Amino acid sequence: MANKRFFLSLFTTLMLLPALAAPLHADETMTPRAFEKELNAFKQSGHSRYAPQTTSRVEAYLGSAMLTAHQQKHEESAEALKMAAVTLSEARLTAAGFRKQYNALLELRKETQSVVNIVASSPEIGNNLVSRQQMDQADQLLDLVISTREAGELNKTQEYAAQADEAYNRAMNSALPQLSELAARALASAAASSAAKYAPTTYGAAKAKMAVLRSYIDGMSSTMPSQPADAYKLAIEAKELCLQVKAWRKKTGSHEDNAIKYREFRQQLATVLDLEPENNVLLVNYSNKELVTAVEKLKNQLSSERKARVEDAKRLKLQYGEQLQSRLQAQTEEMQQAQHARITDMKEVFRAKLERETFDKKQQARLRSQFEKGDADILVNLDGSLLIRLTGLQFVPARSKIDAKYQPLLKRLHAALEVYADRNVRIEGHTDNVGDVKPNQQLSLKRAESVRDVLIAEGTDGGRLKALGYGEVRPIASNDFPQGRAMNRRIDIVIDAAKQAAEPTH
Repeated sequence: MANKRFFLSLFTTLMLLPALAAPLHADETMTPRAFEKELNAFKQSGHSRYAPQTTSRVEAYLGSAMLTAHQQKHEESAEALKMAAVTLSEARLTAAGFRKQYNALLELRKETQSVVNIVASSPEIGNNLVSRQQMDQADQLLDLVISTREAGELNKTQEYAAQADEAYNRAMNSALPQLSELAARALASAAASSAAKYAPTTYGAAKAKMAVLRSYIDGMSSTMPSQPADAYKLAIEAKELCLQVKAWRKKTGSHEDNAIKYREFRQQLATVLDLEPENNVLLVNYSNKELVTAVEKLKNQLSSERKARVEDAKRLKLQYGEQLQSRLQAQTEEMQQAQHARITDMKEVFRAKLERETFDKKQQARLRSQFEKGDADILVNLDGSLLIRLTGLQFVPARSKIDAKYQPLLKRLHAALEVYADRNVRIEGHTDNVGDVKPNQQLSLKRAESVRDVLIAEGTDGGRLKALGYGEVRPIASNDFPQGRAMNRRIDIVIDAAKQAAEPTH
Protein backbone atom coordinates (compact mmCIF):
# COMPACT_ATOMS: atom_id res chain seq x y z
CA MET A 1 0.00 0.00 0.00
CA ALA A 2 2.91 2.36 0.79
CA ASN A 3 4.41 1.68 -2.67
CA LYS A 4 1.08 2.33 -4.31
CA ARG A 5 0.72 5.68 -2.55
CA PHE A 6 4.24 6.65 -3.57
CA PHE A 7 3.58 5.92 -7.23
CA LEU A 8 0.18 7.64 -7.08
CA SER A 9 1.93 10.81 -5.93
CA LEU A 10 4.54 10.28 -8.65
CA PHE A 11 1.84 9.80 -11.26
CA THR A 12 0.15 13.06 -10.23
CA THR A 13 3.47 14.89 -10.57
CA LEU A 14 4.01 13.46 -14.04
CA MET A 15 0.59 14.64 -15.15
CA LEU A 16 1.64 18.19 -14.18
CA LEU A 17 4.91 18.08 -16.15
CA PRO A 18 3.43 19.59 -19.35
CA ALA A 19 2.47 22.69 -17.36
CA LEU A 20 5.98 22.92 -15.89
CA ALA A 21 7.46 22.69 -19.36
CA ALA A 22 5.37 25.58 -20.75
CA PRO A 23 7.38 28.31 -22.54
CA LEU A 24 8.52 31.25 -20.45
CA HIS A 25 8.41 33.91 -23.14
CA ALA A 26 6.24 34.88 -26.05
CA ASP A 27 7.41 34.04 -29.56
CA GLU A 28 6.15 35.46 -32.83
CA THR A 29 3.24 33.00 -33.00
CA MET A 30 2.06 33.65 -29.43
CA THR A 31 -1.31 35.43 -29.19
CA PRO A 32 -2.67 37.38 -26.19
CA ARG A 33 -5.31 34.69 -25.59
CA ALA A 34 -2.71 31.91 -25.62
CA PHE A 35 -0.48 33.87 -23.25
CA GLU A 36 -3.48 34.45 -20.97
CA LYS A 37 -3.77 30.66 -20.52
CA GLU A 38 -0.10 30.52 -19.53
CA LEU A 39 -0.61 33.31 -16.99
CA ASN A 40 -3.71 31.60 -15.57
CA ALA A 41 -1.76 28.36 -15.15
CA PHE A 42 0.85 30.25 -13.12
CA LYS A 43 -1.82 31.83 -10.93
CA GLN A 44 -3.69 28.56 -10.42
CA SER A 45 -0.47 26.88 -9.27
CA GLY A 46 -0.51 29.20 -6.23
CA HIS A 47 3.03 30.41 -6.91
CA SER A 48 1.83 33.86 -7.94
CA ARG A 49 1.21 34.60 -4.26
CA TYR A 50 4.97 34.89 -3.80
CA ALA A 51 5.30 37.55 -6.52
CA PRO A 52 2.01 39.50 -6.37
CA GLN A 53 3.25 42.86 -7.63
CA THR A 54 5.18 41.35 -10.53
CA THR A 55 2.13 39.25 -11.44
CA SER A 56 0.02 42.42 -11.43
CA ARG A 57 2.44 43.97 -13.92
CA VAL A 58 2.07 40.89 -16.14
CA GLU A 59 -1.71 41.38 -16.11
CA ALA A 60 -1.31 45.06 -16.99
CA TYR A 61 0.94 44.29 -19.98
CA LEU A 62 -1.40 41.55 -21.12
CA GLY A 63 -4.37 43.92 -20.90
CA SER A 64 -2.50 46.42 -23.03
CA ALA A 65 -1.64 43.70 -25.57
CA MET A 66 -5.30 42.66 -25.81
CA LEU A 67 -6.52 46.25 -26.19
CA THR A 68 -4.04 47.18 -28.91
CA ALA A 69 -4.72 43.92 -30.75
CA HIS A 70 -8.43 44.77 -30.75
CA GLN A 71 -7.53 48.21 -32.17
CA GLN A 72 -5.49 46.53 -34.95
CA LYS A 73 -2.24 48.02 -33.60
CA HIS A 74 -0.27 44.84 -34.10
CA GLU A 75 3.24 46.19 -33.47
CA GLU A 76 2.20 47.77 -30.17
CA SER A 77 0.38 44.58 -29.22
CA ALA A 78 3.45 42.45 -29.94
CA GLU A 79 5.66 44.80 -27.91
CA ALA A 80 3.25 44.69 -24.93
CA LEU A 81 3.09 40.90 -25.18
CA LYS A 82 6.90 40.69 -25.05
CA MET A 83 6.87 42.86 -21.94
CA ALA A 84 4.23 40.56 -20.41
CA ALA A 85 6.37 37.52 -21.22
CA VAL A 86 9.57 38.84 -19.65
CA THR A 87 7.66 40.02 -16.58
CA LEU A 88 6.05 36.59 -16.19
CA SER A 89 9.53 35.06 -16.32
CA GLU A 90 10.58 37.49 -13.59
CA ALA A 91 7.52 36.54 -11.50
CA ARG A 92 8.33 32.85 -11.79
CA LEU A 93 11.96 33.40 -10.76
CA THR A 94 10.89 35.62 -7.84
CA ALA A 95 8.37 33.06 -6.63
CA ALA A 96 10.84 30.18 -6.94
CA GLY A 97 13.47 32.15 -5.05
CA PHE A 98 11.06 32.95 -2.23
CA ARG A 99 9.92 29.34 -1.85
CA LYS A 100 13.54 28.19 -1.69
CA GLN A 101 14.69 30.85 0.79
CA TYR A 102 11.68 30.57 3.11
CA ASN A 103 10.91 26.88 2.73
CA ALA A 104 11.03 26.33 6.53
CA LEU A 105 8.51 29.12 7.14
CA LEU A 106 6.17 27.79 4.44
CA GLU A 107 6.41 24.27 5.89
CA LEU A 108 5.53 25.65 9.34
CA ARG A 109 2.53 27.43 7.82
CA LYS A 110 1.45 24.22 6.11
CA GLU A 111 1.64 22.20 9.34
CA THR A 112 -0.12 24.93 11.34
CA GLN A 113 -2.90 25.20 8.75
CA SER A 114 -3.38 21.43 8.89
CA VAL A 115 -3.78 21.45 12.69
CA VAL A 116 -6.09 24.49 12.72
CA ASN A 117 -8.28 23.01 9.96
CA ILE A 118 -8.67 19.69 11.80
CA VAL A 119 -9.70 21.43 15.02
CA ALA A 120 -11.98 23.94 13.28
CA SER A 121 -13.80 21.25 11.26
CA SER A 122 -14.50 19.00 14.24
CA PRO A 123 -18.05 19.25 15.63
CA GLU A 124 -16.72 17.77 18.88
CA ILE A 125 -14.52 20.82 19.51
CA GLY A 126 -16.38 23.60 17.74
CA ASN A 127 -14.86 26.71 16.23
CA ASN A 128 -11.48 27.64 17.71
CA LEU A 129 -11.70 31.38 17.09
CA VAL A 130 -8.42 32.15 18.85
CA SER A 131 -6.29 29.89 16.65
CA ARG A 132 -8.18 31.04 13.52
CA GLN A 133 -7.48 34.69 14.36
CA GLN A 134 -3.85 33.92 15.12
CA MET A 135 -3.56 32.08 11.80
CA ASP A 136 -4.99 35.11 9.97
CA GLN A 137 -2.51 37.42 11.73
CA ALA A 138 0.38 35.13 10.81
CA ASP A 139 -0.76 35.08 7.16
CA GLN A 140 -0.82 38.88 7.17
CA LEU A 141 2.79 38.90 8.36
CA LEU A 142 3.68 36.37 5.65
CA ASP A 143 2.20 38.76 3.07
CA LEU A 144 4.53 41.46 4.42
CA VAL A 145 7.48 39.09 4.09
CA ILE A 146 6.52 38.49 0.47
CA SER A 147 5.91 42.14 -0.44
CA THR A 148 9.08 43.53 1.22
CA ARG A 149 11.26 40.86 -0.38
CA GLU A 150 9.73 41.60 -3.78
CA ALA A 151 10.40 45.31 -3.21
CA GLY A 152 14.02 44.63 -2.19
CA GLU A 153 13.58 45.79 1.44
CA LEU A 154 15.55 42.84 2.81
CA ASN A 155 16.02 44.15 6.38
CA LYS A 156 12.27 44.49 6.79
CA THR A 157 11.82 41.09 5.17
CA GLN A 158 13.93 39.39 7.84
CA GLU A 159 12.09 41.25 10.61
CA TYR A 160 8.66 40.24 9.31
CA ALA A 161 9.84 36.67 8.70
CA ALA A 162 10.80 36.32 12.37
CA GLN A 163 7.43 37.77 13.44
CA ALA A 164 5.57 35.44 11.08
CA ASP A 165 7.44 32.43 12.48
CA GLU A 166 6.43 33.42 16.02
CA ALA A 167 2.83 34.02 14.93
CA TYR A 168 2.47 30.60 13.29
CA ASN A 169 3.93 28.99 16.41
CA ARG A 170 1.36 30.82 18.55
CA ALA A 171 -1.47 29.61 16.31
CA MET A 172 -0.09 26.09 16.43
CA ASN A 173 0.24 26.10 20.23
CA SER A 174 -3.29 27.46 20.58
CA ALA A 175 -4.77 24.57 18.58
CA LEU A 176 -2.58 21.70 19.82
CA PRO A 177 -4.55 20.95 23.04
CA GLN A 178 -7.77 20.51 21.02
CA LEU A 179 -5.91 18.43 18.44
CA SER A 180 -4.61 16.23 21.25
CA GLU A 181 -8.13 15.67 22.54
CA LEU A 182 -9.37 14.71 19.06
CA ALA A 183 -6.38 12.42 18.51
CA ALA A 184 -6.97 10.71 21.87
CA ARG A 185 -10.59 10.02 20.95
CA ALA A 186 -9.62 8.73 17.52
CA LEU A 187 -6.92 6.52 19.07
CA ALA A 188 -9.37 5.07 21.57
CA SER A 189 -11.83 4.37 18.73
CA ALA A 190 -9.09 2.62 16.74
CA ALA A 191 -8.14 0.54 19.77
CA ALA A 192 -11.77 -0.50 20.23
CA SER A 193 -11.78 -1.71 16.60
CA SER A 194 -8.75 -3.96 17.28
CA ALA A 195 -6.34 -1.78 15.32
CA ALA A 196 -3.47 -3.07 17.45
CA LYS A 197 -4.09 -6.49 15.89
CA TYR A 198 -5.10 -5.69 12.32
CA ALA A 199 -3.13 -2.46 11.69
CA PRO A 200 -0.29 -2.64 14.23
CA THR A 201 2.23 -0.50 12.34
CA THR A 202 -0.12 2.43 11.71
CA TYR A 203 -1.65 2.13 15.19
CA GLY A 204 1.81 2.05 16.79
CA ALA A 205 2.88 5.11 14.79
CA ALA A 206 -0.28 6.95 15.95
CA LYS A 207 0.46 6.11 19.59
CA ALA A 208 4.06 7.27 19.22
CA LYS A 209 2.96 10.57 17.66
CA MET A 210 0.37 10.99 20.41
CA ALA A 211 2.97 10.44 23.14
CA VAL A 212 5.27 13.08 21.63
CA LEU A 213 2.35 15.51 21.30
CA ARG A 214 1.23 15.02 24.92
CA SER A 215 4.80 15.36 26.16
CA TYR A 216 5.01 18.78 24.50
CA ILE A 217 1.58 19.99 25.63
CA ASP A 218 2.18 18.92 29.25
CA GLY A 219 5.53 20.71 29.33
CA MET A 220 7.65 17.56 29.49
CA SER A 221 9.36 18.56 26.23
CA SER A 222 10.16 22.04 24.94
CA THR A 223 10.52 20.95 21.31
CA MET A 224 7.41 21.34 19.17
CA PRO A 225 6.59 17.99 17.54
CA SER A 226 7.10 17.66 13.81
CA GLN A 227 3.87 17.29 11.82
CA PRO A 228 1.65 17.09 14.93
CA ALA A 229 -1.51 16.63 12.84
CA ASP A 230 -0.23 13.13 12.04
CA ALA A 231 -1.22 12.00 15.55
CA TYR A 232 -4.87 12.47 14.59
CA LYS A 233 -4.53 11.44 10.94
CA LEU A 234 -2.70 8.20 11.80
CA ALA A 235 -5.30 7.30 14.41
CA ILE A 236 -8.08 7.75 11.83
CA GLU A 237 -6.06 5.83 9.24
CA ALA A 238 -5.38 2.99 11.72
CA LYS A 239 -9.10 2.44 12.26
CA GLU A 240 -9.95 2.64 8.54
CA LEU A 241 -7.11 0.28 7.64
CA CYS A 242 -8.20 -2.11 10.39
CA LEU A 243 -11.75 -2.21 9.05
CA GLN A 244 -10.45 -2.69 5.50
CA VAL A 245 -8.20 -5.59 6.54
CA LYS A 246 -11.14 -7.23 8.30
CA ALA A 247 -13.20 -6.86 5.11
CA TRP A 248 -10.41 -8.36 3.01
CA ARG A 249 -10.16 -11.35 5.33
CA LYS A 250 -13.84 -12.05 4.83
CA LYS A 251 -13.90 -11.59 1.04
CA THR A 252 -12.40 -14.32 -1.11
CA GLY A 253 -10.22 -12.99 -3.93
CA SER A 254 -9.81 -9.51 -2.47
CA HIS A 255 -6.00 -9.78 -2.40
CA GLU A 256 -5.87 -10.58 -6.11
CA ASP A 257 -8.18 -7.61 -6.80
CA ASN A 258 -5.72 -5.31 -5.04
CA ALA A 259 -2.81 -6.74 -7.01
CA ILE A 260 -4.66 -6.21 -10.30
CA LYS A 261 -5.51 -2.60 -9.38
CA TYR A 262 -1.83 -2.04 -8.57
CA ARG A 263 -0.87 -3.43 -11.99
CA GLU A 264 -3.42 -1.12 -13.66
CA PHE A 265 -1.81 1.83 -11.94
CA ARG A 266 1.68 0.77 -13.07
CA GLN A 267 0.36 0.32 -16.61
CA GLN A 268 -0.94 3.92 -16.59
CA LEU A 269 2.36 5.17 -15.21
CA ALA A 270 4.36 3.27 -17.85
CA THR A 271 2.13 4.74 -20.57
CA VAL A 272 2.81 8.31 -19.37
CA LEU A 273 6.54 7.53 -19.38
CA ASP A 274 6.41 6.11 -22.95
CA LEU A 275 7.61 2.67 -21.81
CA GLU A 276 5.21 0.73 -24.07
CA PRO A 277 3.59 -1.47 -21.42
CA GLU A 278 1.82 -4.77 -22.10
CA ASN A 279 -1.70 -4.47 -23.53
CA ASN A 280 -2.92 -7.08 -21.06
CA VAL A 281 -2.86 -5.56 -17.57
CA LEU A 282 -2.34 -9.00 -16.03
CA LEU A 283 1.08 -9.17 -17.73
CA VAL A 284 2.41 -5.75 -16.70
CA ASN A 285 5.79 -6.38 -15.08
CA TYR A 286 7.78 -3.13 -15.04
CA SER A 287 9.94 -2.95 -11.89
CA ASN A 288 10.16 0.04 -9.57
CA LYS A 289 13.74 0.61 -10.77
CA GLU A 290 12.68 0.85 -14.42
CA LEU A 291 9.91 3.32 -13.61
CA VAL A 292 12.17 5.49 -11.45
CA THR A 293 14.87 5.50 -14.16
CA ALA A 294 12.32 6.72 -16.72
CA VAL A 295 11.20 9.47 -14.35
CA GLU A 296 14.79 10.60 -13.78
CA LYS A 297 15.35 10.78 -17.53
CA LEU A 298 12.26 12.93 -18.00
CA LYS A 299 13.28 15.10 -15.06
CA ASN A 300 16.73 15.75 -16.59
CA GLN A 301 15.15 16.72 -19.91
CA LEU A 302 12.86 19.21 -18.19
CA SER A 303 15.77 20.61 -16.17
CA SER A 304 17.75 21.30 -19.35
CA GLU A 305 14.77 23.01 -20.98
CA ARG A 306 14.15 25.08 -17.86
CA LYS A 307 17.78 26.29 -17.77
CA ALA A 308 17.52 27.40 -21.38
CA ARG A 309 14.36 29.36 -20.66
CA VAL A 310 15.95 30.99 -17.60
CA GLU A 311 18.74 32.28 -19.80
CA ASP A 312 16.12 33.61 -22.22
CA ALA A 313 14.38 35.35 -19.34
CA LYS A 314 17.59 37.02 -18.19
CA ARG A 315 18.26 38.33 -21.71
CA LEU A 316 14.75 39.74 -22.04
CA LYS A 317 14.88 41.24 -18.58
CA LEU A 318 18.01 43.21 -19.45
CA GLN A 319 16.40 44.38 -22.71
CA TYR A 320 13.37 45.84 -20.99
CA GLY A 321 14.91 46.54 -17.57
CA GLU A 322 14.71 50.33 -17.50
CA GLN A 323 11.02 50.49 -18.24
CA LEU A 324 10.27 47.75 -15.71
CA GLN A 325 12.31 49.54 -13.05
CA SER A 326 10.40 52.79 -13.54
CA ARG A 327 7.04 51.11 -13.09
CA LEU A 328 8.31 49.06 -10.17
CA GLN A 329 9.41 52.22 -8.36
CA ALA A 330 5.93 53.73 -8.59
CA GLN A 331 4.34 50.54 -7.32
CA THR A 332 6.90 50.25 -4.51
CA GLU A 333 6.01 53.70 -3.19
CA GLU A 334 2.34 52.76 -3.18
CA MET A 335 3.14 49.54 -1.31
CA GLN A 336 5.21 51.37 1.30
CA GLN A 337 2.27 53.64 2.15
CA ALA A 338 -0.02 50.64 2.55
CA GLN A 339 2.56 48.84 4.69
CA HIS A 340 2.95 51.86 6.98
CA ALA A 341 -0.81 51.81 7.65
CA ARG A 342 -0.67 48.06 8.38
CA ILE A 343 2.22 48.44 10.82
CA THR A 344 0.38 51.18 12.72
CA ASP A 345 -2.64 48.90 13.14
CA MET A 346 -0.44 45.99 14.24
CA LYS A 347 1.27 48.10 16.92
CA GLU A 348 -2.13 48.92 18.42
CA VAL A 349 -3.05 45.23 18.48
CA PHE A 350 0.24 44.32 20.22
CA ARG A 351 -0.26 47.10 22.82
CA ALA A 352 -3.66 45.70 23.75
CA LYS A 353 -2.14 42.23 23.98
CA LEU A 354 0.54 43.47 26.42
CA GLU A 355 -2.15 44.91 28.68
CA ARG A 356 -3.99 41.57 28.70
CA GLU A 357 -0.79 39.68 29.56
CA THR A 358 -0.09 41.98 32.55
CA PHE A 359 -3.60 41.36 33.91
CA ASP A 360 -3.21 37.60 33.39
CA LYS A 361 0.01 37.50 35.45
CA LYS A 362 -1.70 39.21 38.39
CA GLN A 363 -4.57 36.73 38.26
CA GLN A 364 -2.15 33.81 38.19
CA ALA A 365 -0.38 35.14 41.27
CA ARG A 366 -3.73 35.30 43.14
CA LEU A 367 -4.47 31.73 42.06
CA ARG A 368 -1.13 30.39 43.35
CA SER A 369 -1.57 32.19 46.67
CA GLN A 370 -4.66 30.07 47.46
CA PHE A 371 -2.61 26.85 47.77
CA GLU A 372 -0.17 25.57 50.36
CA LYS A 373 3.11 23.85 49.63
CA GLY A 374 2.57 20.32 48.32
CA ASP A 375 -1.07 20.95 47.31
CA ALA A 376 -0.65 21.23 43.57
CA ASP A 377 1.56 21.93 40.58
CA ILE A 378 0.27 24.84 38.50
CA LEU A 379 1.11 25.24 34.82
CA VAL A 380 0.05 27.87 32.26
CA ASN A 381 -0.72 26.20 28.94
CA LEU A 382 0.20 27.77 25.62
CA ASP A 383 -3.44 28.43 24.70
CA GLY A 384 -4.02 30.55 27.83
CA SER A 385 -5.68 27.81 29.89
CA LEU A 386 -4.31 26.84 33.32
CA LEU A 387 -3.57 23.36 34.63
CA ILE A 388 -3.83 22.62 38.37
CA ARG A 389 -2.37 19.17 39.04
CA LEU A 390 -3.59 18.08 42.52
CA THR A 391 -0.43 16.35 43.74
CA GLY A 392 -1.70 16.49 47.33
CA LEU A 393 -4.87 14.45 46.59
CA GLN A 394 -4.66 10.64 46.68
CA PHE A 395 -7.37 7.93 46.37
CA VAL A 396 -7.53 4.50 47.93
CA PRO A 397 -6.76 1.92 45.17
CA ALA A 398 -9.83 1.05 43.08
CA ARG A 399 -11.98 3.53 45.10
CA SER A 400 -13.41 6.91 44.14
CA LYS A 401 -14.48 8.19 47.57
CA ILE A 402 -12.52 11.21 48.85
CA ASP A 403 -11.04 10.91 52.34
CA ALA A 404 -12.18 13.60 54.79
CA LYS A 405 -8.58 14.72 55.36
CA TYR A 406 -8.56 16.26 51.87
CA GLN A 407 -11.51 18.61 52.59
CA PRO A 408 -9.20 21.58 53.45
CA LEU A 409 -7.33 21.08 50.16
CA LEU A 410 -10.58 21.06 48.17
CA LYS A 411 -11.76 24.20 50.00
CA ARG A 412 -8.57 25.92 48.89
CA LEU A 413 -9.22 24.61 45.36
CA HIS A 414 -12.73 26.16 45.50
CA ALA A 415 -11.20 29.52 46.51
CA ALA A 416 -8.68 29.24 43.67
CA LEU A 417 -11.38 28.58 41.07
CA GLU A 418 -13.27 31.68 42.25
CA VAL A 419 -10.31 33.78 41.01
CA TYR A 420 -11.45 32.73 37.52
CA ALA A 421 -15.18 32.73 38.21
CA ASP A 422 -15.97 33.67 34.60
CA ARG A 423 -14.28 30.60 33.08
CA ASN A 424 -15.37 27.00 32.62
CA VAL A 425 -13.44 24.25 34.36
CA ARG A 426 -12.66 20.64 33.37
CA ILE A 427 -11.95 18.10 36.09
CA GLU A 428 -9.94 15.32 34.46
CA GLY A 429 -9.34 11.92 36.06
CA HIS A 430 -6.36 9.80 34.98
CA THR A 431 -4.99 6.35 35.88
CA ASP A 432 -1.95 4.21 35.16
CA ASN A 433 -2.14 1.26 32.74
CA VAL A 434 -2.61 -1.44 35.38
CA GLY A 435 -5.84 -3.31 34.63
CA ASP A 436 -8.17 -3.09 31.65
CA VAL A 437 -8.81 0.06 29.65
CA LYS A 438 -12.57 0.38 30.20
CA PRO A 439 -12.59 -0.13 34.02
CA ASN A 440 -9.71 2.36 34.30
CA GLN A 441 -11.68 4.92 32.32
CA GLN A 442 -14.78 4.41 34.46
CA LEU A 443 -12.77 4.71 37.71
CA SER A 444 -11.08 7.93 36.51
CA LEU A 445 -14.50 9.40 35.68
CA LYS A 446 -15.97 8.54 39.08
CA ARG A 447 -13.00 10.15 40.83
CA ALA A 448 -13.40 13.31 38.76
CA GLU A 449 -17.12 13.37 39.59
CA SER A 450 -16.31 13.01 43.31
CA VAL A 451 -14.07 16.09 43.15
CA ARG A 452 -16.77 17.97 41.23
CA ASP A 453 -19.42 17.10 43.83
CA VAL A 454 -17.24 18.38 46.69
CA LEU A 455 -16.58 21.65 44.86
CA ILE A 456 -20.31 22.15 44.26
CA ALA A 457 -20.94 21.52 47.94
CA GLU A 458 -18.34 24.22 48.75
CA GLY A 459 -20.27 26.72 46.60
CA THR A 460 -18.67 26.46 43.16
CA ASP A 461 -21.18 27.01 40.34
CA GLY A 462 -21.85 23.51 38.99
CA GLY A 463 -22.78 24.90 35.59
CA ARG A 464 -19.14 25.72 34.86
CA LEU A 465 -17.76 22.34 36.00
CA LYS A 466 -17.34 19.32 33.71
CA ALA A 467 -16.01 15.96 34.90
CA LEU A 468 -14.06 13.79 32.43
CA GLY A 469 -12.40 10.41 32.74
CA TYR A 470 -9.47 9.60 30.48
CA GLY A 471 -8.26 6.45 32.15
CA GLU A 472 -4.79 5.47 30.97
CA VAL A 473 -4.68 7.20 27.54
CA ARG A 474 -2.93 10.41 28.71
CA PRO A 475 0.18 9.35 30.65
CA ILE A 476 2.67 12.02 31.75
CA ALA A 477 5.36 9.48 32.72
CA SER A 478 6.41 5.93 31.89
CA ASN A 479 4.15 3.20 33.26
CA ASP A 480 7.16 0.85 33.35
CA PHE A 481 8.21 2.10 36.80
CA PRO A 482 6.31 2.59 40.12
CA GLN A 483 7.19 6.30 40.25
CA GLY A 484 5.82 6.81 36.76
CA ARG A 485 2.59 4.95 37.50
CA ALA A 486 2.13 7.08 40.65
CA MET A 487 2.49 10.26 38.59
CA ASN A 488 -0.08 8.99 36.08
CA ARG A 489 -2.70 8.36 38.83
CA ARG A 490 -3.84 11.97 39.16
CA ILE A 491 -6.62 14.57 39.07
CA ASP A 492 -6.00 17.54 36.76
CA ILE A 493 -8.06 20.71 36.98
CA VAL A 494 -8.06 22.65 33.70
CA ILE A 495 -9.32 26.24 33.75
CA ASP A 496 -10.28 27.09 30.17
CA ALA A 497 -8.70 30.04 28.39
CA ALA A 498 -10.60 33.32 28.52
CA LYS A 499 -12.97 34.02 25.66
CA GLN A 500 -11.55 36.98 23.74
CA ALA A 501 -13.27 39.41 21.44
CA ALA A 502 -12.09 39.15 17.83
CA GLU A 503 -9.20 41.51 17.12
CA PRO A 504 -9.45 43.76 14.03
CA THR A 505 -7.67 42.49 10.94
CA HIS A 506 -6.49 44.57 8.02
